[in-house]
Amino acid sequence: MNTRLSFKAQITWLLTSLILLTVIILTGSNWFRFADYAENQIERQMYFAQNVLDQTLRSQEQVLTTTASVLAADFGFKQAVATRDKNTVESVLLNHGKRINADLMLILDLEGKLSTTSSLHSFDAKTIEANINKLPFREVHAQILSIENKVYQVIVVPVKAPRVIAYTVIGFEFDQISLLKLKDLIALDLTLVQDNQLIESSIEREEIIEQLLQGTKQQSPNLLLTRADYFHKTISFGGSKDIKATLSAPLTQIQSDFNRLILSMLIIAVIVIVIAITLSRLLSQGLSTPLHILMEVTQKIGRGELNVPKLANRLPVEFSELYQGFSVMGAAIENREQSIIYQAERDILTGLYNRHKTLTIVAEYFNKAIHLVVITFNIKAFKALNDTIGLTNGDNILKEIAARILVYIEQSNHNLEHDIIAARTNSDEFLLAIPIHQTNEIKHFIELLQSELNRPFWLDDIKINLSLYFGVANSIEHGVEAERLIRRSTMAVASAYQEQVLLRFYQDGEDEAYLYKLRLIEELKEALECEVSPLFMNYQPKLNMNTGKIDKLEALIRWINKEGNFVNPELFIDLAEKAGLIVSLTRWVILEVIQQTEQWNKMGYRFKVAINLSAQDIQNEQFVDYLLTTVNDHQVSTSQITLELTERDIAENEALVVARLSHLKSLGFVISVDDYGIGQSSLAKLKSLPVDELKIDKTFILKLEQCQKDQDIVASTISLGHKLGLSVVAEGVENKESLMLLNDFQCDYAQGYYLSRPVSAEKFIEWYKTYESPL
Repeated sequence: MNTRLSFKAQITWLLTSLILLTVIILTGSNWFRFADYAENQIERQMYFAQNVLDQTLRSQEQVLTTTASVLAADFGFKQAVATRDKNTVESVLLNHGKRINADLMLILDLEGKLSTTSSLHSFDAKTIEANINKLPFREVHAQILSIENKVYQVIVVPVKAPRVIAYTVIGFEFDQISLLKLKDLIALDLTLVQDNQLIESSIEREEIIEQLLQGTKQQSPNLLLTRADYFHKTISFGGSKDIKATLSAPLTQIQSDFNRLILSMLIIAVIVIVIAITLSRLLSQGLSTPLHILMEVTQKIGRGELNVPKLANRLPVEFSELYQGFSVMGAAIENREQSIIYQAERDILTGLYNRHKTLTIVAEYFNKAIHLVVITFNIKAFKALNDTIGLTNGDNILKEIAARILVYIEQSNHNLEHDIIAARTNSDEFLLAIPIHQTNEIKHFIELLQSELNRPFWLDDIKINLSLYFGVANSIEHGVEAERLIRRSTMAVASAYQEQVLLRFYQDGEDEAYLYKLRLIEELKEALECEVSPLFMNYQPKLNMNTGKIDKLEALIRWINKEGNFVNPELFIDLAEKAGLIVSLTRWVILEVIQQTEQWNKMGYRFKVAINLSAQDIQNEQFVDYLLTTVNDHQVSTSQITLELTERDIAENEALVVARLSHLKSLGFVISVDDYGIGQSSLAKLKSLPVDELKIDKTFILKLEQCQKDQDIVASTISLGHKLGLSVVAEGVENKESLMLLNDFQCDYAQGYYLSRPVSAEKFIEWYKTYESPL
């Protein structure tokens, strides 16, 4: 996680966040648990209050029923009712009502008409009768009755003498005082409601009563979502269908207790957070100090200061062990770094510098204006020697050479102001760079070195004399650029090997020629990849000596470089072979030649065209497939394509080459041996090669008319070729005399400047149209 906070701040935030999260979870949990508990308590209180209310109403009902029954059974009362003695009935009702504190005393006839009343409230007869008629007239029963927005608990008792002659109705009003008594009994406020209209309530606050009337359908006292002062529950009052009683439980105390609980938890949380911040700061301080020390150590190691000092401060055990780990790591890195540096700068076998390090040191010498003579030497035929004596013995010889070089350096350094540089730059190639002041010192250094190295080498009891080739270049005459000077020394030793001389000094111009070849290789790569290539094909005709016609051509590649100069084909083809470009170059030639042959076919000219191949081409795995694909994609017959290889190319990996040529010959391609007579093929090999044609090398043809030996060689070669069933081509015909001699020798084809130089396809057609046979 990316953050800009310091380690101390991160620890503080971490601990504080954990505590805050814990407090929030605990607060939320207690909130829900407390609310759930409070809801359950209120529900239980409501349940018990409802039961107490119902029980109270039933008890009062029994008292009223007993009282009413006593009144109805009184003989004098029954007689007064029967005789319709209104004054006596009213007096009895009034006295009896006062004794039992009844609020309503009525006598009804059998039809429900009011006969006599004794009420603390003045109701007219119609009002009483309209409400009394709601009562069923039957045996003794009690009921809640509403008369003009007043609620009564009434008892109906029939008066019998002996049959029912009237009904006595006794009622008690539920007024404010009654509700307050019930409130004290059930511990809840009580409100009587009829059709959402308030009748009576023990609650004094009008806004609460208004909320009650508007929200009588509230179902749950959800303390998390509501801030109401009361929880209300509506129930049936005394079994009445019209009158409803609303029980109201106050929530203020519960909410107050809950708020105090939350406040105390928050206060505790703040205290804990303050303590946590303080402790986290102390903890982070204790952690950041050793981490700061470890950070400084890692920064030093990062800067390459691998020597970790001893621990000065006392740290916790874990950090002390970690610090010791850094110390061990620093030492290990230092050792490994020294090993890596050694391996990066040295030759592992001999311990001498490698080429890269040598270049660096030589450049440093030149920066200090110190002149050097660079002596490079290698071992003649070391690979063959290595194969003979084995790799281990070969390595021992290389180590011995390195040891002798070190002895030579130790002896020479006494007389020098600066150290000699010694390196192994290749498998069998060594280099010494010796500081000099003048060029006349070079000969002395070389002679001492040769005398040290030319002594015999001994492997057990076997004496081995090595032939060493030396190449020399010096910065006084050949430049003070490190890479160039070493390259020139290497070129000098390569020339010594080619010229078979033991000592060779670099000669001016050789490096330029080498760089020119490198530039040519780069240009050739670009030419092969370019859509409009500076490469192009020329064609040289071959004269059919039997018919006097031109029916064969040799395709020859040509190149004009970026500077507009013609590049010798022998040069750039040789460079292509050495640089690994010959396969790409040959593919380019094959495509160009086959496309041109197809065009000539469409023009009505049926020529056979020869393409020169190299050993790398014929050995390439994709060569045959590419050749066949290209021929098949164009209207060209395989018999129109002649593949020319030199004797040297055939001799390289001969088994594979012969197998590939046999396959190509079976497909119809013509196989020709180019430059015959100067290569390596013996007559025994010639008879077994899958070839159709021999091309006699031009060295035997150029002065054929002047040299009898050339005539004898050519005549015998033509005769031999014919006897082997081969067609013979003579290249390099420069004059008519040579052509006539070839005709006398019965040569099959002639090719040379006398007939035509190699020309472009367009110029060849122009020449062909005006061609006349010289025979």
